[in-house]
Order: sequence, then C-alpha cells, then structure tokens
Amino acid sequence: MNDSYPIDQVRLEKSNDSLPVEPNIVTDFDPDRRELALSYTRVSHRLSLFLMIISLSVAIIILLSRITIIFRDFLYQFISEDPFIVVGIFFIMGFLITSLVELPISLYIFSNLSRKYGLSKLTNKKWFIRYVKGELIGFIIGFPLFEGFYWFLRIFPDVWWFWCTIAVIVFTLIMSFLIPIVFLPRFYKFDPLEDTHPELASELTRLAQEMGVKTTGVFNWRLGEVATVGNAALLGLGVTRRIIIADTILEKYTTDEIKWILAHEIGHFKHHDLQKRLVLWGLTTFFMFLITHILFTPLATLLMYSTAISDVSTIPILGLCFWIINVFFINIPSLWYSRRVERATDRFALTVVSDPITVKSLFIKMADQNLSDIDPPWWEVLFFMSHPSISERIKFVETAGRPTEE
Repeated sequence: MNDSYPIDQVRLEKSNDSLPVEPNIVTDFDPDRRELALSYTRVSHRLSLFLMIISLSVAIIILLSRITIIFRDFLYQFISEDPFIVVGIFFIMGFLITSLVELPISLYIFSNLSRKYGLSKLTNKKWFIRYVKGELIGFIIGFPLFEGFYWFLRIFPDVWWFWCTIAVIVFTLIMSFLIPIVFLPRFYKFDPLEDTHPELASELTRLAQEMGVKTTGVFNWRLGEVATVGNAALLGLGVTRRIIIADTILEKYTTDEIKWILAHEIGHFKHHDLQKRLVLWGLTTFFMFLITHILFTPLATLLMYSTAISDVSTIPILGLCFWIINVFFINIPSLWYSRRVERATDRFALTVVSDPITVKSLFIKMADQNLSDIDPPWWEVLFFMSHPSISERIKFVETAGRPTEE
C-alpha cells in the first residue's frame, strides 16, 4: 500500500537532509475500495429509486384524498381567509410534517450509507444538530419563497410563469453570492490556506490570476472534521468569489494534482459555465412553469379541485406537475449537458497540468476516496451522473496525453 503525506510534512532522508515530500503519485486503484465503492453506489441508487417511488406514491395519495381542500376549509372557518395567513400556515404545517417524516429516513441514510461506508465522521448527536440547523435554514429561506410564489400566483394568475422564472433567476444569483460567506460557514470551518500551506496558497493564487480569475483568497476547508471525502471548488460571485480546498485533499494530493483540480474549476469560469447554467436553469424553469400553467386547469377540473391556481389547496397538482416535468423532461437532458460541460473543463485543465500520469493519479485518488464507481452501467450514467465516469475521464486524459505522430 502506498504511503501518503501532507503536502507540508517534512521527512528525513538517509542523507539526513530535511526535504519537503509531497504525497505519492498512485498508478492503480485500491481493490478493497473498489469493492466498497461498488456496494456503496448500488445501495445508494437503489435507495434513491425506492424513495422516489415512495415520494410519488405519497403525493398521489395526498392528491386523491383531497386533504389539502379539507385543511383549507378548516382554516377559512376557524382561523382566517387572509391569503398570506393561509399560505403561511400551509407552509409551516407542510414543512413540519415533511421534516418529521424525513428525520428517520435521513438518519437511516446517514447510518447505512455515509457512516457505514466510512464517508462521515459524525456521531448521531452531531449529525442531528446539523440536520436541525439545515432545517432551520431551509425554513428561513423557504417561508418567504413560498409566500412570494403564491403572491405571484394571486397578482399575475395568467402570466405567473414568467414572473416566477425571473424571481428564480434572481434568487439563484443571490444564493451564489451568499453561499460561501453565509451558509457554508454555518456547517464548516474555513482558514486561510496561507496559514498552513503558504507556498501552495501562493501558487494557486498566481494560477488564478494568470487565468484572469479574481478571488478574495484561498481557504483551507476543514471538511476532514466531519467527513473523509475530498472536495474543492471555486465559489461565489464578485467580492465573495474564493477558492476552497478541503483538508482531505491537502493531505493526500500532490501540488500538481491540486493545481489540476483548480484549473478544472477555473475552466468553468473561463467557459462562462455559470452564466450558461443560469440561462439553462431559467429556460428549464420557464418550461416547467409554463407547462404546469397549461395543464393546471384541465387537471384541476378533472380532479375536482379549484381552478384558481392561487388557491393553496391545489398545491398537490402543482407539485405533481413539477415532479413529472422534472423527472421525465428536464433531469436527463440537464445531466447530459452537465457531463458535456465537465468534459470541456477537463480538456481545459489539461492545458495547465498536461502530464497524464499526474491526472490519472488524481482520478484514482478521487474515486477511491469518494467511493465512486469507476465504470457504472449506462442507466446510472443516464439518470444519476452529472460528471463522466472516472474510467471515461482517465481514458480521455491518456488519449489526450499521447504524443502525436509526425
């Protein structure tokens, strides 16, 4: 088994000279991790499919039982007919019920996937605290969004799909700006990378500057306190844009491997992928809202619901329309587009670190560390994967790295 060392670790050589030694380059997968990865991905995908079926079944039961109509009538009779109050109570009750139902399911997934397969270091208590924190943040964000959505339905019942699309795009931009400075620090610690790895921080900053990417700094993402997986990203917009490198990456990856990871992320910036994804997100959201608007009245009539789309009791119809359109018309094309984008950024990263041995080593480490299936069946790629498979990425790197014959 190959030994690995932190990037800034010093090891004494036979010559007694103290020399900095980086983690090793690896050339092959760990057989034990491969077996574990295959089991993990199969279990997680079967569980995802099972939960999707259960969620759809519950949604249909709620739709056919007309329980939301009964609840709306109860609120009208005993509480208020003010739409803001009714919509707010609907959200609060729905959120509480959903959170309570999801709690044991999420705990089961955590225990039987993340912790069982060694991807999480959290205890049940720490996991529960993070779950509650996430739910509170979800409530704080979700409540005004829900109220705002139904406000658009009431004010613009015929063109709500247009204004809601605009609102979704604006919200996405705001979240992209706030995530690295408001939300991620609620769950993880971040330290300036220059405090622990000054040379690496300087090199990564220089690389970003040479590529025309302005950042507010490079940060050590203390992911290792809660998980064993590796990750890195270029997050934020404008003054919040920053490079984050997980400590689990710093411990096991060489400088060139880390530079390739950053180059890949910079590739997204250079290719304007954020803007393209925003346009795609806007178009798919527009499509989903518009088709839902067209289908709503005939479905509401058929199922004997109110034909007023702003009536919150019709939310099962809206939810079912959103789910069907996403699963059958948006998800597969979106994943295909994402894989295409990732291939392009892999190609860009090879212009920065072109050594195929280094990049192959990186992919091997990533796959073993994160328990990725290196060669998944076609249906998993089609329905689940936003990136090309590891085997496909390695094959591309090896092909691109071959010298051309003259």
